[in-house]
Amino acid sequence: MKKSFLFLLMAFMMSWGTFKAQAGGSDYIIMLDNGSSTDDQSFLEMKRGAVKLIEQLLMCNLKNRVAVVHYGAGKYGDTSGIYKPVIYIESDFTSDHAVAQVIERRLDFGDHFNEALGFTSNALDGLSSPSIISPQATLNGYQPLKVVVFTDAERNTGALNGSYLVNYADTTLNSPAAFKNVLAFKINRGAQFTMIHANTNTLAVRAAASISSTGGLYGGALETNVADPDYGILPRLYYNRPNGFGMSSFETDYWKDMVGHLCNSSGWATMDFKYEPGQCISGPAIINGSYNLPAGAVFEDLRLFIENIVTGELYPVLFTTTITGSNFSSALQTSDFVYAVSAGATGQYKLKTLLVYAYGGDHYNTYSYNNYPYFDYDIDMDCPVLKSAPKTLGREAFFKLTPNPTTGLFKVILNNAPKSAKLNVMDLAGNSVYSKVLGNEKEIDIDISSRKEGVYIVNILNDKNETYSEKIIKK
Repeated sequence: MKKSFLFLLMAFMMSWGTFKAQAGGSDYIIMLDNGSSTDDQSFLEMKRGAVKLIEQLLMCNLKNRVAVVHYGAGKYGDTSGIYKPVIYIESDFTSDHAVAQVIERRLDFGDHFNEALGFTSNALDGLSSPSIISPQATLNGYQPLKVVVFTDAERNTGALNGSYLVNYADTTLNSPAAFKNVLAFKINRGAQFTMIHANTNTLAVRAAASISSTGGLYGGALETNVADPDYGILPRLYYNRPNGFGMSSFETDYWKDMVGHLCNSSGWATMDFKYEPGQCISGPAIINGSYNLPAGAVFEDLRLFIENIVTGELYPVLFTTTITGSNFSSALQTSDFVYAVSAGATGQYKLKTLLVYAYGGDHYNTYSYNNYPYFDYDIDMDCPVLKSAPKTLGREAFFKLTPNPTTGLFKVILNNAPKSAKLNVMDLAGNSVYSKVLGNEKEIDIDISSRKEGVYIVNILNDKNETYSEKIIKK
């Protein structure tokens, strides 16, 4: 029964409304330093940070797109032909999280940021280059360009296997020539630079801060570059990481706060939630979150899924939530994973919430991943506790469905008639196939005869902002 639902969910998300009222998006190039000073553990921490940043960027504005570019001085694990600056592009710009977050270490041996920008410029212009060693050799950018760099680089140290933030051919201090390709990106492409820099050397910090564009919070010293469009302007989008790319205990909102400086979410709903992963849910597991709607927008629904971190497979999770104002909370139980367990889900998953709202006569939605930055996944479906979880709901039914299975016609019978409620039937991809506003009704007739065979979920959101779910099988 296992299926990949990500593409269907994204199609569902993008099909609702025309997005005419929302701010436009940006194209983000995420550049990862693969030099020799970045060991495998540091790279894993860098990758986790890049994935968390990508998550925040893509859910900040659904028009945003990202592309990941590695840079180094040779192929990872290949010592033949080393010490030549190269880049590796993971994929073209994409808004598909499942594609964007597939990151592996590709390169090694040295880091030459200025030269990597030159090769990236070739990719943006559709020009072939032997220094682009990935199957993906071009970048189809058409939105405002923003470059975010993860690096531990020195200003200029060593030879071709060395560490360089500035131009290898001209390292003159306080000279525009040292920042040749940065200036080309800023002046000719209008690009914005953000530097996430794991280095404390004074010259390196000042060079990286000088590369950074205006914005953010950094107000320290800069290397002088009179040709820079940002010359003399503070603060800068420079983020120093003296202890590397791993997150400390007080940095829970690090990526969220950074994206607040990098992304325009005007006109879009935004959402955020935190869940401290237990991997195996043997007792209540608390989710706490909040959402913000554009002025005039109306909340419609809140849904929860788990998404496989490798395949992008999605499964709905039963989500009985308490909503107070724009805040929500829920206590997950093992029985809430009934659909994933029944479908034989295996592997590691992230929690993903989906917010549905009405705005300006259209329907929209946004989503959020867990904003807890210390782990790569939230749920392990190979956990014995989840594997042995009951395949039926462990709570008193709020309503029942009959007949079940059905050939298409069935009744929803509520224990008590609510003063107001909303009923929604959706398939396992999250597509709504039937909805109705209820008022003092105990029995509702539903017809899904025209729908294909399979499992559907019936959700009822009552007047206490509690959501109850049951599954119906269409024969």
